[in-house]
Amino acid sequence: METKKKLEGKNVLDWLKKHLAESSVLFALIIMCIVWSIISPYFLTVGNFRSIFIYIGATGIMAAGLTCTLLTGSMDLSQMPLMAFSGMMIGIANNWYGIHGIWLVLIGIIAGACGGLLNAFTVTILGIVPFIATLGSQLVFRALAFISTDGVYLSVNDDLVRAMTKKNFLGMPIMFWIMMAVFILFWFILKYTQYGRNLYSVGGSQQTAYLSGINVRKTRFIAYVISGACCGLAAFMFVAQGNTALNNAGTGSEMDIMSGVIVGGISLGGGMGSVINTLLGIALLGVITNGMGLVGLTPYYQMLVKGLILVGAVLLDMVRTKGKR
Repeated sequence: METKKKLEGKNVLDWLKKHLAESSVLFALIIMCIVWSIISPYFLTVGNFRSIFIYIGATGIMAAGLTCTLLTGSMDLSQMPLMAFSGMMIGIANNWYGIHGIWLVLIGIIAGACGGLLNAFTVTILGIVPFIATLGSQLVFRALAFISTDGVYLSVNDDLVRAMTKKNFLGMPIMFWIMMAVFILFWFILKYTQYGRNLYSVGGSQQTAYLSGINVRKTRFIAYVISGACCGLAAFMFVAQGNTALNNAGTGSEMDIMSGVIVGGISLGGGMGSVINTLLGIALLGVITNGMGLVGLTPYYQMLVKGLILVGAVLLDMVRTKGKR
């Protein structure tokens, strides 16, 4: 009996070591929930959890797309501005051309995918360093978001848009379930498809991947397009939060997604992590952001905390990857 207990204990420890990133972030998420529930009586309420699920619904979808890019060892800093631009395309389609329903979703995805194509072209075809290429496109997308309507916000009057936050399924907003469907799809792709394995191979070693017959340029190209398409889908979710297309959407939060993904365990060097890591990291960041709002922390201090989280996430990534490459 004692030997059996020791074996069970060893199995638990082995599992925790193997899934260190997931278990540590999950532990941190539980701790933060306990802390905020003690500090604020409003944290453990149905309405507040709805707010968290709505917040991470949009950011989570973009984080899933960013996961593909980071797994290849690349980077995408243009997600929030691209989301804002895609949102303006949705607003223009609805206001100027009377388009409604699922077509607005498709327009958002197409607009985002076109932005992803631009990033893919500059990085994989022109050979510009991903950091510089996406930093430049970040400014381009934000400018286009303003230029498209001359800086004017657009109200979006559509039943499907309203349903994203007003309608529930099993007590959760529709937006949350769409995000979960995206994560399940990405989990399947990364775990069971050749393209998913290619992403890890390219991120692990470009040279080895190339010698193995993998088209490195094509793999990265597709990853950027996927990231852009996710921004387009997330744009529809952001529009749904206020029934308005905002050209300044996401301003000041450009690095939030990156922070959540890295905290979750996705390596900046590529080739390490999973969408489960991403989901937990985004959930943790969402809970931290929500808690800071509940306790009345000013935006300036919230920026300070987020900045420290980003620095801490990068340091954590360095520790995790040390000795593994």
